[in-house]
Formats: sequence, C-alpha cells, structure tokens
Amino acid sequence: MATKCSDDESLQRSNTFKGSFSKSDRFAPTWKALASDILSWNDIVVVAAIDCADDDNNPICREYEIMHYPTLKYFSVNAHPPSLGLVIEKEDNIDSVRRNLISRLETEQQEGRGSTWPNITPYRNVEITDIWRTTSSSVKYFFFIFEGTGSPLGTEVILDLHRINSLQIRRVTSDNELLCVMNKVTKFPTLIAFGRNESQRVVNVRVSSRQGVRRAIKDYVITRGINIDETIGTTVSHDTVRNVENAHQQTTIGSSHEEQEEEQHSSKKTDDYLYQLDLENALRYSMNNEISLTKSIDGEKMEALRKYLAVLAAYFPLRRGNAYLEVIRDVVKSRTTMTGEEFSQLAKTTEEEMSPVYSALPHQWMGCKGSASSYRGYPCGLWTMFHMLTVNFALKPSKVPHADFSQNPVAVLRAMHGYIGTFFGCADCAAHFVEMASKNKIFDTRSRDEAILWLWRAHNEVNARLSGDATEDPEHKKIQYPAAEHCPVCRYANGSWNEEEVLQYLRTKYSYSSIKYDGISSYNSDVGTINAGNGSRVRLGRLAKEKHTTAFGWDLNVFDISICVVLYVTSAAILVLVCIKFAVKRSKKKSHISLLLKA
Repeated sequence: MATKCSDDESLQRSNTFKGSFSKSDRFAPTWKALASDILSWNDIVVVAAIDCADDDNNPICREYEIMHYPTLKYFSVNAHPPSLGLVIEKEDNIDSVRRNLISRLETEQQEGRGSTWPNITPYRNVEITDIWRTTSSSVKYFFFIFEGTGSPLGTEVILDLHRINSLQIRRVTSDNELLCVMNKVTKFPTLIAFGRNESQRVVNVRVSSRQGVRRAIKDYVITRGINIDETIGTTVSHDTVRNVENAHQQTTIGSSHEEQEEEQHSSKKTDDYLYQLDLENALRYSMNNEISLTKSIDGEKMEALRKYLAVLAAYFPLRRGNAYLEVIRDVVKSRTTMTGEEFSQLAKTTEEEMSPVYSALPHQWMGCKGSASSYRGYPCGLWTMFHMLTVNFALKPSKVPHADFSQNPVAVLRAMHGYIGTFFGCADCAAHFVEMASKNKIFDTRSRDEAILWLWRAHNEVNARLSGDATEDPEHKKIQYPAAEHCPVCRYANGSWNEEEVLQYLRTKYSYSSIKYDGISSYNSDVGTINAGNGSRVRLGRLAKEKHTTAFGWDLNVFDISICVVLYVTSAAILVLVCIKFAVKRSKKKSHISLLLKA
C-alpha cells in the first residue's frame, strides 16, 4: 500500500503479506529479515511494509483498519477492495511468521487458487511411478519429501527451489500411510529421488532442516553431472527487501531532512527538563495521526476520546490558549459517533482556522530527542505529557470547577488508560500498560498526589521491563527515575525511594512554571516569548505572521488589522476636532455680528 511492491498490480499477480510497524517497533527487524529470507518466493507472495505513522499513509491505514503496530495482514491473490485482508498473529521470530504464511498459502491452493504456483499440497496418488506422465520434459529429477503432518519443511523447500526448471519436488505427509509403507519410509523427514532412467533412491540428509534438505538435493544432482544454480531462471529483484528497509528507516513520526542532518551533529542530552516542544509534538501527533487511524469511533472508543479531550482542553498548556482543544472537545462531545477521517478533518480544519496553534514546526524534539530517529520521540513525549497533566491537575484543582472530572482524583489516569488502550499505536505497549494498570489498581487511587506517584511507579515498572530491549536508546538507558544526579534526596541511604521527596521533585519538574521554551522562534508567539539564550524569556508584541482571510476576502494579519484600527481611531479624532473647531468659529462669528447690530 505504501511501497512499490504493494500496489494494485501486485495484488492481482500475487499474494501480498503486509506489515505495519514503526521504526521504533522491535518487530521491524524480524519483518525485514523475513523479507530477505523468502525473497525467492516473490513471484508467489509479496512482502510489503507500510509506516502508518507517516501522515501520507493515514488514509489508507484507516481504510484498511490498521490502528496499531505491528499489524500483519495477508491479502489473497484475488483480493480487491472492500477486502481488508486477513489479520495474521504476530510471532516472536522469523520461523513462526513464515510458518503462519505457509499455512495461508497451503489453504489458498487447497481452495483452488494459485494454479500457476508449484504444487505445495501433499501428494496423494498411490502410484509414484506415474509421476513422469504429467511432468515437463525439462525436469530431470523428481524428489519426494516425506515429512510429519503439519511440518512446513516440504513447502519451504519447494518454494525455495521452484525456479529451478530441471527439478520438481513434492511433499508426502506421514498420514499417507500407504505411500509410506510402499516406499519403506519409517522416519521423517526422508528424501527420495527419481531420475527419468533411474530407479528411486533414498538421499542421505545430514541435517534435518530446510537448509539441510536443500543441500542434499543440490549435492545429489551435482554428483550426477548436472550443474545447477538455485537462481537459474530467476528474475529476483531486491525491491522487496529495499522497500521493507525504507519503511524500517522511517521514524515513528517521520523526520524532515533538516532534522536528520541535525541529528548527525547532536550530542547526548543529560538534563532533566520539561520542554514545551516535547509536549506540543506529542499532542500534535496524537491529534493528527494516531486518533485518526481509527476507522469508526463510537461506544467505548468515543467515551475514551471524550475523557482524553476534556483533560487536554482543561490542562494542556498551549501558549495561545486552549480554544483549539475546546472547540474539538465540544464538537466530539456533541456526537455519538464519528469516523477517524472526520476527526482528522476536524483537527486539521480547526488548526488552520486558529493558526498558529503550535509554537514550532513538527518533529523537533528536545528532552525526548533520541540518539537516532528510531529512538524515543513520541512514546517519550506521551509519557511526558501525562506526567505534566497529573501534576498540574493536582496543583490547580479549581482551574475548571464545573468540569465533569474536576472532583475525580483519577481523571487524568482514566483518560490515559482509555487513550492508550484505544488509540495508542503500539499494540504490545498498549496491552502491557492495560495489564499493568489492572494489576496495580489504577482506579483505586485516592488523591491527586497519589495519581502523580502511581504514574511515576508505572513508568519505572515499564523502564525496568524495557531495560536492555532492542527498542532502548543506547545513549539514553532505561533507568529508575529520577536519577540520583537530578534528585539526590529522592532515595534513602539504603537505596529505597523517599516518595515524599519524589513527589516534590515531580511537582516541581512538571509544573507549568518549569516549562522551558528552547527551540521556539519569536515569530510563533502571540503574547510573545522567546528564549534569550540563557533560559530567560523576553516578552514581544503580537506579531503573528500567519495570515487569516477576512469576510471580504482580503489577506490581513493581526498587525495589518491593528494599523487599520489605529488609522480609523486617528481619523475619527481628527474629524471630531475639525468639527469642534468649525463650531467654535461659527459661534464667534455669530457673536460678532450680534455686537455690530447692537451698536
């Protein structure tokens, strides 16, 4: 769908096995390795990848109901819209994924599809000597692989070697007792070879594996004077592997060329600050990418979205005010159902009408910047955002006294639980979080401060689980937070946590007053703040450069309108002064005439 090998033409000529993942997903290397492992099958099944974190892919990911990563879908050779493909369970290794794929291919052929493929269904004819009657004259040797029922070995070898025109291979399963008895097969796997003018022979297989059987077949025919190359007759292109690599090289959110260049010169950050850019990037990606992937939002999904938007509208610190979030919250609140596409249009249209909503261009991470584009970014940003929300919900409980959630100490945690379980892209991450939340009794939290500590404990539990994982940034190790260098008093002498000090540290770090505005340029300010280089903020006037179209169709910015107002007021004042002066002169003239008449 997002790669060369997954267009409509590919769907018509072959099956398509599509994986949706982000670069930060630990499954991506497995998918890439699978594409390389079955490259010789690419005239039968195409392996493709799509990055649903890429804005350009949102519509097609939504259409095919790809909400989470990794998602594996199998599209039959004759699959056309409105087919959404068959979801294949993700496994932990290449062998398991390949086995699932083989199962689908065998089912395809048993149901009458794949007539041009090599025959991968088990051989059922009881007379093996009849094999030459229907075999092409180019075939010099015929092999039977006797294997156990359910074994993928025979199918793998057939597909691996199907391009070699001088060979034909069939599989016989152990439940075909008659054939096993007739050929005196008592162990599995067993390889039997036939030549056109030779009697059948049992071929020695030194290693009972896919590679071992392939080696045995090749050695057997070479000793009979036939020099074969497993790639003879192939037109194997590396586009498939390249396409998967390209998708694997895309960042979770996508990065600009400028950002990639910047990353090459970036150094490891050791600070522990709260950055406005990290908060806004997390919000922007959530609103514009993640929620919109859901094809239909209703029922529990709609309720989760409402709670999430309510918390954001009340406590997210957008620098120009939260009208953008409030409008979206109110529209969603008035609806019982909506599509992901409708939400996407709502978010983008509202952002355009109220532009500028955000302080800077997307994808510019600060505290959540990884050592490479595949690390940290949005997942870090989302954790940061919810820490900030729990803290400011506790610090400013009366900020929205009439809100439905104002008296509920777990309001932010409930919103987080609903959002991650419903909309968060990483399926494994979401499942782990929901399981952890249930185990740690998230909804039994009694106070706002306890909600802050619950999220802190949960984050450290996740850090412990992911420490050493393939997704861990080698330059930003998963530690038990906060580090001793940032909060020496947060641990007792024996190493245990001093939760009173931890709470104070979190309340300080994630409060509004601690937000840093590094990386935000001056033109993006309404009330005008920029970083002066030393951490201080300089106030500016309203100099927003973004233009808005008026009802008369003129492009005027805020500065233009201000000038018009000043000119209008000045003109009116001058006109009033002229009128007063004229009235005074006229009054004096009348008084002079009156005096003359009296004289």
